[in-house]
Amino acid sequence: MKISVVGSGYVGTTLSACLADLRHDVTAIDVDEETVDRLNAGETTIHEPGLDPLVSAYAGSRLHATTDHGAAAETDITFLAVGTPAKPDGSIDASILLAAAEDLGEAIAGKDDYHLVVVKSTVLPDVIEDELVPAIESASGETEGEEFGVAVNPEFQREGSAVRDFMEPDKIVIGTDGDDRALDRLAELYEPLITDWDIPVVATGRREAAMVKYANNTFLAAKISLINDLGNVCKEFDVDAYEVADAIGLDSRISGEFLRSGVGWGGSCLTGDQRLLIKDGVETRLLTLREFFEQYVTDGALEDVSVLSYDDGACTFRSVRTATRRPYEGDLYTIRTRMNKEVTVTADHPMLAVEGDDCVVREARNLGSDARLPVLGNIPETPVEQFDLIEFTAQKSTFDNERIYLQPTFELDRIDEALRETLAAYNQRFSYDKIREFVRSNHLPLSVFLEFEDELPLERSDLGLYTTAGGGQTYIPAVIEADEPFWRFIGYYLSEGHIHDSGSEHGLTTRRRVIMSFHPTDEEAYVADVESYVDRLGIRSRTETQETATRIEVSSRIFAAFIEQLGCGTGSYSAAIPNIAYRESATNRKALVSGLFRGDGHIDYTSDSNALVYDYGSVSEELIQGMQFLLHSVGIVPSQKTSQSAKSTRPAHLLRISSTDQVASLKELFVEEDRKRIQQRIDQCVTDVSPMGYTDGGSHTTVPVTDIEINHDAVDVYSLEVEDTQTFVTTDGIAVHNCFPKDTAALVAGAEAAGYEPTMVEAAIERNDRQPERLLELLEQHVDVSGHRVAVLGLAFKPGTDDIRGTRAKPVIEGLLDRGAEVVAYDPRAADAMAEVFPEIEYADSPAVALKGAHAAAVVTDWPEFADLDGEFDAMADPVVVDGRRIVERRRGITYEGLTW
Repeated sequence: MKISVVGSGYVGTTLSACLADLRHDVTAIDVDEETVDRLNAGETTIHEPGLDPLVSAYAGSRLHATTDHGAAAETDITFLAVGTPAKPDGSIDASILLAAAEDLGEAIAGKDDYHLVVVKSTVLPDVIEDELVPAIESASGETEGEEFGVAVNPEFQREGSAVRDFMEPDKIVIGTDGDDRALDRLAELYEPLITDWDIPVVATGRREAAMVKYANNTFLAAKISLINDLGNVCKEFDVDAYEVADAIGLDSRISGEFLRSGVGWGGSCLTGDQRLLIKDGVETRLLTLREFFEQYVTDGALEDVSVLSYDDGACTFRSVRTATRRPYEGDLYTIRTRMNKEVTVTADHPMLAVEGDDCVVREARNLGSDARLPVLGNIPETPVEQFDLIEFTAQKSTFDNERIYLQPTFELDRIDEALRETLAAYNQRFSYDKIREFVRSNHLPLSVFLEFEDELPLERSDLGLYTTAGGGQTYIPAVIEADEPFWRFIGYYLSEGHIHDSGSEHGLTTRRRVIMSFHPTDEEAYVADVESYVDRLGIRSRTETQETATRIEVSSRIFAAFIEQLGCGTGSYSAAIPNIAYRESATNRKALVSGLFRGDGHIDYTSDSNALVYDYGSVSEELIQGMQFLLHSVGIVPSQKTSQSAKSTRPAHLLRISSTDQVASLKELFVEEDRKRIQQRIDQCVTDVSPMGYTDGGSHTTVPVTDIEINHDAVDVYSLEVEDTQTFVTTDGIAVHNCFPKDTAALVAGAEAAGYEPTMVEAAIERNDRQPERLLELLEQHVDVSGHRVAVLGLAFKPGTDDIRGTRAKPVIEGLLDRGAEVVAYDPRAADAMAEVFPEIEYADSPAVALKGAHAAAVVTDWPEFADLDGEFDAMADPVVVDGRRIVERRRGITYEGLTW
C-alpha cells in the first residue's frame, strides 16, 4: 500500500520505518527541511534502538521524505503523527494537529477515490468530531464518510523499545465508527503483524479508541504512583521496597510489571552460562545466555527470535520480547536437584515449582527443601528430511566450484545430445570440445552444473560429489536423506569419531578424513552397522583392524566439511549435538542417541541386584547438555554428574539412565545381542525399579530440590521476557519463569472541562510529582547543596533513548537550581536535548568528570554503566549519593541513600 505519514518526530519516524519494513511504500511529510534531508540520506533525528538500521535500509527505496503535503494525495492512507504538547494547565495543544489537518484537506481536495486519514497523535475523544473532521472538510470541500474517512489508531510505543512494540504489539486498536472501508484498509495495512504474531485487534469507535490511549497510560501511572507511595512507607520502616514489590508482583492479579519504585528497575536474572534452546526462523540452536545476548542483541535492539517455553507440561517456542544484560554483585543461588540438575540465578529470580497438580511461581530464595521443579518434556518437530550437499558445497568459501566434480549414477554419453544443446554457448568458450571431455571422464564441474542446472536433464539426487580427479575418488551423494540410519551414524561419529587433517601428497590441498575407532572385538556389530550405512550411500571407505582398535576411514574433504558444518565438532573435546537435531522427529532423535550410547555408552548390569542402568561419559560438557535436551524430549529424565581424576586435564561429564520404565523404553537403541540380555535382566526383576530422582506426575515431570548453595559474586546477569507463557527451559532441562520484567495530565484537564473531578487520577499525578522532591529532601539530609557542585546522573526518560519528555531529571535539576546548587549533568544520549532546556548547567563527557569534586550525586536514569561506578565516587568532595533507580551498589566510603529502600 502507499502510505503517507505527517510528522517525523518520535512516533512518526518509528511508524514510517516500521511500515516500510512491512513492505509498504511510505512518504514521510515534515515541515522541517533538515529532518527531511536526513531521512532521505538514511539518517534519523532521534535515538531509538533498532530504528537506525530500518531507516538506513529503506531510505530511497520504500521510504521517502518531503516537505510537500500535496504528496499525501498520491497515497491510500495518511497518518497524522504530529505532536500534541501540553499547555500550562495540562490540557493538550491541538493547534499543530489541526494545522496538519488543514494542509491535508487541501491536498486531497478533488481527489477522485476514497482517502483514509488515520489519527496517530494523542488527542482526547472530542477533538476528532469537534475540531479535526471539520478542519479537513473545510479545507477539502468534501464530506467525511463519503470522499474521505477518518480513523483513530493510537500508538503504544515505549521509549527504548518502540520498534519492537510496533512490530509485536500487545494489541492493535482501530476506531472507525463503523466505516467498513476504513476498517478494511487498516486490516490490510496491519495484516502481516496480525498473521505473524496473532495480535488481538480491537475494532471500536473513534472516541473509544482515543480514550484507550489515555486509560492505558493512566492505569500504568496509577500503578507506578502506588508503588512509589508504598516504597516511601517502606523507607520509613527501614524495609527494602524492592523485595516487597517482587513478592506482591508474583500475584497474578497484580503482576510484576511497573512495580519498581523510584524516581525503573533492575530485574531478576540468570548467570550467562545457563543454556537456552532457541529458534531463529526454522533453525534451532542450543546457546548459553551469554552467547544469546551477544548474537541477538545489538545496541539494545533484540532480533526476532524465540525460545523453548514451558506451558503446563508441554513445550513450545515463544517469542522473546525483551533481553537485557547488567552487571551484578550480590548473592547467587545455585539450585540443585536429586538428578544433579542445577541452575544459577539471582535471589529474587522467579522459579517454577509444582505443588500438587499446579505449577506456581516462587522466588529462588523462597524455595523450600521439598520444592519440585518442572523439567522439559518435548520439543516441537520441524524435520529437515534431507541434506543438499551441492547447496552446502557451493556456499562454502573453502571450495572452488570449478574443482568440485559431479558424477551421475549413469554414463553421460546417454544424454550427450542434450548436453551439447544446453552447453553450446559454454563450449564456445574453449578452443577444443569441452563437452567431449566431460562425457569421456563422466563428470561435470560444479560451476558448470550450477550455471545451467535448470536446463540440464540431471537431478541432484542422481549425482555424487568428489574433489580429486584422476582416479581413487571418494564419491559423496549430492543428497543425503536425514533418516534413522543417518542420525545413528552421527551418533557413532560423536562418540567414536574425529576429523583428521593432513597435507596431500603433492602439498596442494589439505587431505581430510573422517575416522571412527571401535573396539577390535567387542564392537564388531557397530562396525558392521557403520560399514553398511556408508556402503548404502555409495561412499568408499576403508576398514582396518589393529591390536587396539578397528578404524573406519572415509577420505573426503566434502564429507568432512559437511560433518563439521553440521556442528558435530572435530573430535571428543569439541563434540556437540548438531543444532538441527533438535528439530528432528522423536524417532530420529532416538536414532542419534542410539549411535551415541553404542559408541561411548555402557550397560551396567549391577552384580548386587537385578537393577540395570545405562551410562554415558564425555569430556565435552556441550555434548552432555545437548544429550540431556534430546533425552528429555523423548520422555527420558537422566541424572548427570561431573568428576575429574588426578591424572586428567579436563573433567568427565557423565549421564545415567535408570528405572525399569526408562531402561525398557530405550532397549531398542542397542544391537540385538544387547537387547536380548537387557530383556532378560528386566524379566528377572521381581519388582519394578522406580525412579529415584524424578516424578512423572502426569501433567508435570519434576525433579526435587536437594540443595541450594549461596555464593556472593560479581558477574553479568541476563534476563528475558517471553511472550504469553513467561517461561523458558534452561540448563539441564529445568523450566523456569522468565525475569520480571503526560497523557494523564491531559486526561485530568479534559475531565475537569467536562465537569468531572478525577480524584484518583489526580492523586496518582501528585504522588508521581512528589518523588523528585523527596529525592532532593533525602539529599539535603546529608549536605547543604547551596553553592556546591551536585552531579545529576541520567537525563533521559528511560535508558537506551535520548527522549527527555516526562523525565524526572527536569524537576530534580529545577529543584537543585532553586536551592542554589551548581549542577553538572551526564547522560550518554540525552545531554544535547537537555542542554536546550537547561543551557545554564554544565554537561560532562563521563560520569567520572561529573562526579569529580561534587558534594553530592543524584541518580535519575538507570543506565547500565552506572552499575560499574566505583572508584569514581572517591573523587567526590563529599561522597553523598541518592539513588533513585537502585542501580548503584552501596559500599563503604560513600553515604548512600536509596529513594525507597
